[in-house]
Amino acid sequence: MTISSRWGDPARSAQASLNDKPRRPWATQGDIGYMAALVLATGLNILPSAIRTGIIHWSSRMAGTIWHKTNRGTVRRVRHHLQVLFDYEETNTKLESLVHDHLVLSSWNALILNLLPSLHDEHLNRLLQIDGLHHLGELQKQGRAILLLGAHYGAYGYAVAATLSAQGYPTWLAGYGGSHTPPPQTSHLYNKLYWPKVQHLNQRIRMTTITPGGKPQPELVKVLEQKTDIFYLLADQYFIVRPGQDHPAHLVPLRFLDHTVYLDVSGVRLAKQKEAQPLTALPVKDGYHRHVLIEPLEWASDGTATADIAQDLQVYLTRLEQRLLEYPALWRDLRRPDLLPRMGIFES
Repeated sequence: MTISSRWGDPARSAQASLNDKPRRPWATQGDIGYMAALVLATGLNILPSAIRTGIIHWSSRMAGTIWHKTNRGTVRRVRHHLQVLFDYEETNTKLESLVHDHLVLSSWNALILNLLPSLHDEHLNRLLQIDGLHHLGELQKQGRAILLLGAHYGAYGYAVAATLSAQGYPTWLAGYGGSHTPPPQTSHLYNKLYWPKVQHLNQRIRMTTITPGGKPQPELVKVLEQKTDIFYLLADQYFIVRPGQDHPAHLVPLRFLDHTVYLDVSGVRLAKQKEAQPLTALPVKDGYHRHVLIEPLEWASDGTATADIAQDLQVYLTRLEQRLLEYPALWRDLRRPDLLPRMGIFES
């Protein structure tokens, strides 16, 4: 059985053959956007922080437009995913606008990844507006543990976690897979020039890893027990289960965009066992301004059995689906080569 998981990209299960590992290319078409962001960020880092934040939105729009015109492989992939998953016709003029806006978001995220280590806390709020912070404050006053459910939608989790911490809400960012090794399908160029920027964020953002079906990381248990920091989980990790294969006990089938996807129950189960109060942190469309809204979420069940967590995750996915249907361009997974298999779609 081959099942894929990911923090930012797929990783093979322990049972998969080492011979199945893809060979890294020296460079790919997808490197264009990353390298453009790296060059722009290098230039922006010369400027004072206050000026940098004011022109990042303009720079990302410019970079996204260039990406849209030059990287035909990524453009075709994003367009195809929008057509398959959201039923956009090829002649629909809105389709190309969504592709463009998605690449603008990708450029913005790439710029932020480069600039985040050097930005002062007071400048982060100019980049990312987070509403609903009073919900966090109220729960902290009550001495409650907090589970903040994010998604691969809109701004990178790095940016959200850094902004929350800058606002006085210390946050641990949790995801799936390893965050210390480059994603398998990235190029040598990406790994040499861009991946070190990702690792630099470890100096500013506290991150931990969820092991599907395994024991939780000790620091994550400590966060939930001490109730002083926020447990920020990107819970939309879609695992590939091929037709005819059985799925592991820690994965549950759920409905999402009229397809069956498989999510891991480990992170949410741990938070629920520690009586953490759930909220969601999901973007809302606000022009080119990056805007995240924090809202309370009610669990669908009272228990922590796998079937109970499945109901809870379905409530979370339903809320995320509503946002995607409103504006799919902010879905970061649209650029993933393996998105359709993760959605249970296996094209010939």
